[in-house]
Amino acid sequence: MKHAVASGKRMTSYFSPKMQNELICLLGNHVKDKIVADIKKAKYFGILFDSTPAVSHTDQMCEVIRYVYIEGGNVEVKESFLGFFPVAEKTAAELTENILQHLEEDGLDISLCRGQGYDNAATMVGIHGGVQAKIK
Repeated sequence: MKHAVASGKRMTSYFSPKMQNELICLLGNHVKDKIVADIKKAKYFGILFDSTPAVSHTDQMCEVIRYVYIEGGNVEVKESFLGFFPVAEKTAAELTENILQHLEEDGLDISLCRGQGYDNAATMVGIHGGVQAKIK
């Protein structure tokens, strides 16, 4: 709890850094739930995953879902960012497991996936043993 001074009076603020972070997480989860609901409403979707080093020098994977959003007479192709997750191993088997696990945690059925997009790393797009082939 912080006290702010305004016009000589002390005002109590309950927005400590911990409370602010909790509020940001709650709002972020609400937005993500809305996006996932829109994806499920669309039924079919495409996945886009790309890894990149974070500021902390650890690898992280970016999860983006592409889907067709229809509301009323409007049809729109959307790409929605769902988040980052850390990547410990860079083998195709391990990356595939991580991707499938995160899709499942988001409540997305991989059997409804109609497209895949990755960077050009052999681990990701290899036609025989890459992540793309394993998910296919």
